[in-house]
Amino acid sequence: MSQPEPEEVHAVLKDFEDPLMGIHLRAWDRLMSNPEWPTLVFSRTGTGLMHDLIVQEASSVLDTMPRVHKIEHDKSVRYLFADEVLLRFKHGSDRGLGSNVDTKANSDFIDADVELWGMPQVKKVELLWYENKLRTKLDRVEVTARDGKRRLWGYPMGSEPVTVQMPFDLPDMPPQHRAIPLVTVKTARKADSKD
Repeated sequence: MSQPEPEEVHAVLKDFEDPLMGIHLRAWDRLMSNPEWPTLVFSRTGTGLMHDLIVQEASSVLDTMPRVHKIEHDKSVRYLFADEVLLRFKHGSDRGLGSNVDTKANSDFIDADVELWGMPQVKKVELLWYENKLRTKLDRVEVTARDGKRRLWGYPMGSEPVTVQMPFDLPDMPPQHRAIPLVTVKTARKADSKD
């Protein structure tokens, strides 16, 4: 199985961009209207809720569309477009990859060389959503391809792909920057004591 090319994926998904963006926008609006949203302690709770809302919205829109097939597999939902592009919804990480739990099904999906269901022509991609830093609005939705923990390429939904290959793998973790203290604590001098 070969790695997916962005132009080929774009050619298939461009006809579905409006419904895919609509799914994300409606899911985000539902998340924002949830009265519990501002009180969530863990961002992963909101991320999980957003994923569930995206899948609900996708089901109401994509399940009856021609040339789109829903595939439920191992507690996940994926959509096959035009028998060529297999897409899954994910929250985008700082590294431009989908956030996921390491399972066999996930490993098979992110390994570009693994053929799924005897369909070598299928191009596996993730549709990533990103919120802004304040978590107050949906920042962007991006189509991406990966090979394991390496991002191959990505382009924002609604635009033409720009194919610039990174000449190296991205690091697993961003480099750690040394924090510069805002306050310097000085030790107090002991007063001379006379007995």
